[in-house]
Amino acid sequence: MKNKGLFIVIEGVDGSGKSTQAEKLAKWLENKTGVKTIRTAEPFILRELILGRKDLCALSELLLFLADRAEHVNKIIMPAIKSGNNIICERYNDSTLAYQSGGHEIEFSHVKNLITVCKFPEPDIKIFLDLPPEIAFERVKARNNLNDKFEAEGLALIKKVSDFYRNYYSTSYLLPPTSYLLTIDCGNLDEEQTFKAIISNINSLLEEFFNGRHSS
Repeated sequence: MKNKGLFIVIEGVDGSGKSTQAEKLAKWLENKTGVKTIRTAEPFILRELILGRKDLCALSELLLFLADRAEHVNKIIMPAIKSGNNIICERYNDSTLAYQSGGHEIEFSHVKNLITVCKFPEPDIKIFLDLPPEIAFERVKARNNLNDKFEAEGLALIKKVSDFYRNYYSTSYLLPPTSYLLTIDCGNLDEEQTFKAIISNINSLLEEFFNGRHSS
């Protein structure tokens, strides 16, 4: 395999299982490819400020997420890419669109334009864990993490964000020419079944990624 790792992003609403699947996928991918695999997540360095402050206006929240991502890209993501490592990230650009535009109703074009201006690297694969909002909300409630401002906003926010993801990742969604989108309908799947569905899809992409259109 060529000396270029995969940049994979896992997206989904709170409670959809991103952390669990990222951990499983990181171990599997490193064993499968023989390439060091780094697992990371957003928010990166501003987590307590962004998630712990319930009095932030929507615009401040958006700008803080972008500043946080700039540091994340500079310190973790780009060094991993340049070193040829695999990297798996929980949340990325599309989370900002989903939560700040879909959830907190900032004009979509404004959010999209700000992200474009930042020129963050595009992932090779996006994995969308599509879980019904009601199931996700029950999982969030079980965590009882009211210090997280997004989880504290409850089912209403989860529904808005879920609707945004589903609409955004519909057939009208245009991927960059070097990216793949995997949508995993995990409403009727347990943790292990979800992981097997992810692996089944990614396994079929590995040869094409390392030897095909990503080789330039």
